[in-house]
Amino acid sequence: MIYSMTGFGRSRKEGAGYSVNVEMRALNGRQLDISVRMPKNFFEFEDSCRKIVSEKFRRGRIDTYVQIESTDIGQKAPRISMVLAQYYWNQLEDVHTWISKGEKPRLEHLLRIPHIYEMPEARIDSETLQGLISGAVSEAVEQVFKMRALEGESLLKDFSARIEAIRSDLEVVRKRAGAVRDEYKAKLDERLKQLLGGTEPDENRLLQEIAFLVDRSDINEEIVRLGSHLDQIESLLSGSKPADGRRLDFIIQELHREANTIGSKTTDMETVGAVVRIKTEIGKLKEQAQNVE
Repeated sequence: MIYSMTGFGRSRKEGAGYSVNVEMRALNGRQLDISVRMPKNFFEFEDSCRKIVSEKFRRGRIDTYVQIESTDIGQKAPRISMVLAQYYWNQLEDVHTWISKGEKPRLEHLLRIPHIYEMPEARIDSETLQGLISGAVSEAVEQVFKMRALEGESLLKDFSARIEAIRSDLEVVRKRAGAVRDEYKAKLDERLKQLLGGTEPDENRLLQEIAFLVDRSDINEEIVRLGSHLDQIESLLSGSKPADGRRLDFIIQELHREANTIGSKTTDMETVGAVVRIKTEIGKLKEQAQNVE
């Protein structure tokens, strides 16, 4: 099985006078990179959020946004400071006495003075709030995880189709391997005859050199290794544990190296065409591997 590195989750929890909203976005990344953004008065809960995220994901950038609001009207609404109200009421009466004319101060005059209002001091119930935040983050994590799993299924189908295409062309290369070797030997033999002209070389020595050069042109070893790498990839994809994207990327690089070696050893048009198609599919596998956790 495989998991994508992209996903999105959202959760909202309310209780005990609080409302907690969490949004989580997962993106591709070489390592696990967790970012938590939280209101400045609630930084004490940041580490617990990071721990919840780190326990579920192995790789990728995880951006987590936490909003916390009080739903308690007693904490949200400003209230009148009786001390300040009394002070300003006295000031209003003093002004009236000093002017000694006009209407007396009324309550509506006092209520127009903004300085008599104050915000209540925030009271944080840490235990209750921790439970709400942990619940919301965990729920968002599960949504991201499910989306990653769903996208992973699409990636798996794409991997399987491309591996099948590579195996098909690898079979073309395998069938041509003997012909490639014979063709190379014939061309080499003909070329040596042209270079030697009418001279008589040491036949045993000549045969040894031809055998050495022909052996260097043999692509059977690369064909076997390429097939083995494909088997490893399929084993990773079909295993009970989630496939490691970094290991997939490494094996795909080895696939590309073997395909390059085959291409450098032959000029057979049918083989070269198959190798080009194989390298194209390997390139697409490499792109997809960047999306695997």
